Amino acid sequence: MRFLTGALLAASFMAPPAFAEPGDLPADSAWQMVQRGEIVVLDVRTPTEWAMTGLPRDSHGINVKDRDFVAQARGAVLGDLDHPIAVICRTGQRSSEAASVLEKAGFTHVFDIKEGMLGKEGAGDGWLKRGLPVDPFIPPYN
Repeated sequence: MRFLTGALLAASFMAPPAFAEPGDLPADSAWQMVQRGEIVVLDVRTPTEWAMTGLPRDSHGINVKDRDFVAQARGAVLGDLDHPIAVICRTGQRSSEAASVLEKAGFTHVFDIKEGMLGKEGAGDGWLKRGLPVDPFIPPYN
């Protein structure tokens, strides 16, 4: 029994956490987590910005200024407010605002990709300069 307890305790210290604590998240870490299905990324910029640069691969484009922003974010995580979610914008201003809105709405694991798509001094090079993949923005057909 003592051996089993020791083995379980050792295994718990060796296994890395599935995701970091809520807070800032580098773009490359976010991409790795997306690939493993551990996080949902929301690009909170405008459709015009999405058209100019594309969106982070497998992200959801949800403009933080939309009236139904929180409802769209809930939809992106299929209503699971405990599912890790990260927000990204151009350089970190709107993503910080979006993270705050989501936390106030009850999301429990919110991350801010502060370096944004284009990079920000002191925060990182940004999604694009890091060479992380993007998906083209295809506007909805009206």
